[in-house]
Amino acid sequence: MMDEYYRVAGCLPEPLRNELTALNPALASHIQEIRLRAGQPVQFTVKGRLTPAAKFLPKAEHLQLLEESTLRECFLTLCRHSAYAYEEELEQGFLTLPDGSRVGVAGVRGASGFAKVTSLSMRVSRWVICSLPGEVVARLAALDGGILVAGAPGSGKTTFLRSMVEHLARTDRVFSVVDERGELVGDSRQLSCDVYTRCPRAQGIQMALRCMNPQAIVCDELGTVQDAAALEEGVASGAVFLASVHCDSLENLGKKPQLARLLATGAFCLAVLLDGRERPGSVAELRSL
Repeated sequence: MMDEYYRVAGCLPEPLRNELTALNPALASHIQEIRLRAGQPVQFTVKGRLTPAAKFLPKAEHLQLLEESTLRECFLTLCRHSAYAYEEELEQGFLTLPDGSRVGVAGVRGASGFAKVTSLSMRVSRWVICSLPGEVVARLAALDGGILVAGAPGSGKTTFLRSMVEHLARTDRVFSVVDERGELVGDSRQLSCDVYTRCPRAQGIQMALRCMNPQAIVCDELGTVQDAAALEEGVASGAVFLASVHCDSLENLGKKPQLARLLATGAFCLAVLLDGRERPGSVAELRSL
């Protein structure tokens, strides 16, 4: 079975596609991201650190320096020459590939979107799960309080949530997943749950509450005022939330206004802090809230 890396690299135009897909399969599974920046070498992210792609593909001449015109062609190819179709996602600085892999976009913003793209970060989306601590497993069995997963970017928050989803899917619990970016479950995974893919979180939470009668709702990367309002409605309806937030320490959860409001909803009884980029999905600390 070919690693998901090849599917992501295969979305790029030639000659980059041909050069990147020539990577040794023994190395492909270690690639977390493909980084494209105008005027710089193509880079991979491996274990949270950048390394030149040419280190693994020394004969690939087009990886040595990425021309601005080549980056522009990459962007147009990834959005199928219709940036308008990805307008809502691009407003948030990304677009999502059909397999659920997210492409971060940076550059010069204009009145109608990106006037100039200078960087693309192609995250390789894999169905990866991790071991769950005993206390988390016990909470999932009881479903008597929510679990909030916190961590810095790249620390494995999506992996940890996905692991809880897979665990719950093996039980008789009724639950919904709001997968706004298509990275958590995606379109193709067959699990015993109700999934709202590429649906805004707050809207998906409201639809699940009104239509699916879930005992639990899983969602990624909370943080907006709308998210907090949706959680308040969910708590009032008796739903338990399993969610994640960007935060590098449990002490900072209460210091950031948008996160403090999430805590104030009473939706969470356990916080899980992940270790960091080098050990994605690994737990550094558990704390009752």
